[in-house]
Amino acid sequence: MNHFLSIGDHPKELLQHILQQSAYLHKNPSIKTLDGRNILFCFEKPSLRTKVGTEVAINQLGGHVIHISPEAFLGGKVMYPNESSNDLPEERESLKDTVKNVSEWCDAIFARVYKHQTLQTLTKYSGIPVVNALCDKYHPMQALADLYTLKQKLGTDRSFVISFIGDANNVAYSLIELALILGHEIWFSGPSEYYWNTQQLSYFSHLAVEYGGAFFHTLNPTEAVGEADAIYTDAFVSMGEEHTYQEKIEYFSDFQVNEELFVQAPDHAGFLHCLPAHRGVEVTDAVIDHPNSWVYDQARNRMVVAKGVFTTLLTEYSL
Repeated sequence: MNHFLSIGDHPKELLQHILQQSAYLHKNPSIKTLDGRNILFCFEKPSLRTKVGTEVAINQLGGHVIHISPEAFLGGKVMYPNESSNDLPEERESLKDTVKNVSEWCDAIFARVYKHQTLQTLTKYSGIPVVNALCDKYHPMQALADLYTLKQKLGTDRSFVISFIGDANNVAYSLIELALILGHEIWFSGPSEYYWNTQQLSYFSHLAVEYGGAFFHTLNPTEAVGEADAIYTDAFVSMGEEHTYQEKIEYFSDFQVNEELFVQAPDHAGFLHCLPAHRGVEVTDAVIDHPNSWVYDQARNRMVVAKGVFTTLLTEYSL
């Protein structure tokens, strides 16, 4: 595994190994698989769980984290522009040069970016592994934490039924990929105005057939949760899309995960949310604070799965 940009880039066996490795390392905190390793963190977007959880994981494994600003690493604008500097380049330094420099010092790059294209450029020139901390298309670290949480709550010897209610976004995409590759059943329900395109739906169906999972989608959220082991939602308006809030939010009024919807699922069903949550928008207090809410378990497990990902990327350590 050279890089970790999306779930679909990797075979089922490797993804299963990461989850197993994560569990083992978390239960055996004395193992220092990243002793002497240096990981560069660069975040264009705000982050709590991804940044803190992963940094704690690397520290516990004996590694070190170096934080750098996007302006310094991802190009940035010229340092001191003025009216007479119209002929200066917009970038302070090319991304090709910065990533080649960092590759001489560090062992991996952990980057949260606005555009997936930025990650692709990093991998093109990087001499060290690049890990996706979130981009506009994918959130693979979150998906791993989600499935790890479901295994903890529901057991490892059965398949799950997962219902995602809301926006067809990066979190939902990676979750659907991983759930199907691991052979689970997943439902999606959201407004038609913010739905998967034909190519995406075809891809999900292909994964279901190839790996023995099942994918269903519907415009009716009640239909989607009837057999759910877990109901999942995310913010209706993602980071970087705040300017679209007023025009977008009206389409999601029927897709809030509230008490009325939650009771349509089996009594054992849990609630999942990648956080941050907008209480009273995509989920009500009664659901996110329900005894069957697993959102803080998910947050803890962001740290756990980071151990498996970076150990698998950077070492030959095996269970």
